[in-house]
Amino acid sequence: MENKTKRDVTFLNLVSDFETNFEKGQNIILDEKTFLEIIRFYEEELQYDKAIEVADIALSQYSFRPDFYIIKARLLFQTNLQEEALILLNKAETISPYEHDILLLKIRILAFKGEVDNAKNILVDMKRYVSPADLSDVYLSESYINEVLQDYEGMYENLTKSIICDMQNEEAFERIGFAVQLSKNYEASVEFHNMVINEQPFNYLAWYNLGHAQSCLGEYLKAIDSLEYSFITEENFENGYLDCADICIQEKKYQRALKIYQSYLEIFGINEEVLINMAECEYQLGNLSKARILLNKLLKLDPYNDEVYYKLGLCYAQAENWNKAINAYHKAIALEDNCEDYFFSLAKANAAVGAYDKAEHYYGEAVQMGPEQSMYWRDYISFLIKLGKKDKALEVFQDSDDYTFGADLIFCRGVAQFLNGDQKEAYSSFEEGLKEEFDQHTIIFDIEPELALNKELQSMISYYRGEH
Repeated sequence: MENKTKRDVTFLNLVSDFETNFEKGQNIILDEKTFLEIIRFYEEELQYDKAIEVADIALSQYSFRPDFYIIKARLLFQTNLQEEALILLNKAETISPYEHDILLLKIRILAFKGEVDNAKNILVDMKRYVSPADLSDVYLSESYINEVLQDYEGMYENLTKSIICDMQNEEAFERIGFAVQLSKNYEASVEFHNMVINEQPFNYLAWYNLGHAQSCLGEYLKAIDSLEYSFITEENFENGYLDCADICIQEKKYQRALKIYQSYLEIFGINEEVLINMAECEYQLGNLSKARILLNKLLKLDPYNDEVYYKLGLCYAQAENWNKAINAYHKAIALEDNCEDYFFSLAKANAAVGAYDKAEHYYGEAVQMGPEQSMYWRDYISFLIKLGKKDKALEVFQDSDDYTFGADLIFCRGVAQFLNGDQKEAYSSFEEGLKEEFDQHTIIFDIEPELALNKELQSMISYYRGEH
């Protein structure tokens, strides 16, 4: 649950100077705060090796301070070097015995290694003497033991205790969201985080966790409001913007999502995924020119993004500019030739311009790449029926039966059988489809409009409409 902002230019220059001096082998002398900031920078960039190198330099200057031993041990732990981390913590203990942060990190590493009894022994001792203010981190560490033991209820319970002891413990808030997912305590999480918010209405992580719990309960509109409060109360909370906008898109609140993304860009700067999602929102709202502007902007940032070319193709297709759509789809496929959606859309575009042989070929490619998607088979079979290739349509239906199933395919089979003169089999297929999924029966008339005049079929539909 990272919280990033635009990097300060002065700080980036400091990092650049540090790297230059390091590469030249020059002696680097910095104050503790600057070392900590540079280490944090590399951590956020997931450059753990560099972060460890900085920690080593800091230790050479501040060898009698436990802080950098703890930091380096944590970095080693994050890179799965548990034994090295424990050795370093033991050294830190000789400098500062009973330092809480040393013991708490030891508990986590021992638990991760499966040495649960040793971890519990340290934990029991700590509970005897730590102050109430420090109990929050103790309960937090105990949650790691619960996780290793797959005791997710205990994990959730200890994290609630941790937060009650200290409602500013960000790591506890971050972990409790994970614990809620594992324990499925969604309703309890809503109640708990509402309690926290009643005491601390500006606690952005409480709003964030509340929103996710509400989302898991299907209360999406409430979730959107809660997630929005998470970044209203903490302007620089990146995940709040992104997760809130995701649910807005899911719930077709495209205008609201666009507003959130615009605020995001003003604070965090250009993000390619955000621009793609903004283009999707504009597309869904019918603002095709705005969507194309965003997509073309993305291509300037990354001319090798197949998804952008694909979405550009969708915009052209929606405007029935089929040749440009085909060109965009081909560019997407040139960059990524294993995506069934690209071939499916290319097939439909070729069908629209009367390039039926090409359309048939690309439909075939699409169903081979995504054979579990009944939609691809349905459109392929419908296409063949409309071309008069009824026997081929029935063959394709038989092929689809090995991979997927759906009433839409059964109705397609029925139409092909009817047009082939096999009326008895056709009515049997129509009846099977109506029993399976009545609401999809309109596909029959999409493929063959004249069947809307068929009295026997209409009687069958009327009968099953009463059953639904």
